[in-house]
Amino acid sequence: MITIPNEKDLPSGTYRDLVIELHKLYRRAGFPGLKSISNASIHLGDNCDVISHQGVSNLLSGKSIPRWRKLEALVLVLASLDVTRPEPRKVAQQFHSLWALLADKSTMSRENSEGCDTLVTREGSRGAQSVPELQPASPVMNSRLSRSISTRLKRDLALEVGGKCSITHCQSAVIELAHIMPISTGGKNTFGNLIYLCPSHHWQFDSGDFPEQEMWLIKARLAWDSKRYTRAENIWLWVFSKRGGTHFIHPTGERDSLRSLEADGFIRLVESSSANEQTSMDTWCVTQMGTRIAKVWADSGAPPIDIA
Repeated sequence: MITIPNEKDLPSGTYRDLVIELHKLYRRAGFPGLKSISNASIHLGDNCDVISHQGVSNLLSGKSIPRWRKLEALVLVLASLDVTRPEPRKVAQQFHSLWALLADKSTMSRENSEGCDTLVTREGSRGAQSVPELQPASPVMNSRLSRSISTRLKRDLALEVGGKCSITHCQSAVIELAHIMPISTGGKNTFGNLIYLCPSHHWQFDSGDFPEQEMWLIKARLAWDSKRYTRAENIWLWVFSKRGGTHFIHPTGERDSLRSLEADGFIRLVESSSANEQTSMDTWCVTQMGTRIAKVWADSGAPPIDIA
């Protein structure tokens, strides 16, 4: 069981108020184990992050304030165990108000922002109240989901953006992976659904400042600029961008021309014909992620293709 930090370690103020409220919730939840809280956060869904047992400990000890998604995960787990049986989402909204007050006081300096995965207290003058500031983040996501992302895939994604944040005019070289479509809503750990952002823009994306469609548009532009897709793939993207739909047929012998769209998670093979290879056709399906990128493909800078 973790106790509330003393005022010497955590001075009075908005930060301490938040930690105290967190401990009240922790107590009403029956002081669950840190690992059990972490394990429960895996199953939250709703675009929530997974929080490690060390992250739980840091929050309850008043050592660090993470991005909202981390705090939200902890609050939702504890609220679900609260003996008073509150509505977890309403409890999360209350904590968001406290967190927002704290975030408003943070030092969002561009030089150090190249990290905003975790807010930490900054030592000030003697007797002064500690002020949260931004700490440089790891170049990869602080999530268990990132463990299934291979080193080669991370390297390829970094090469796609030249080792910089994907947002135009942002030159930050401190970057971390973000899922464009959340895992909880059907997103995958594929090249097509992952993008490198600096911690500041990652936080803004998670907070809703960047619509998902805008991030798909950025991903589409990167794909076109890097000539990632074959002519056949460009044609199909243009077709679905203009006409919609979910299925198409393609010659079995030319399956290799669709290799990148398939690898990126945008299409999947539904049925392969067993007829003569020269005349047989495969049936493909556009995935949910593929539908998203097809909607923005015509606006990505890709040249128009005559599909009449």
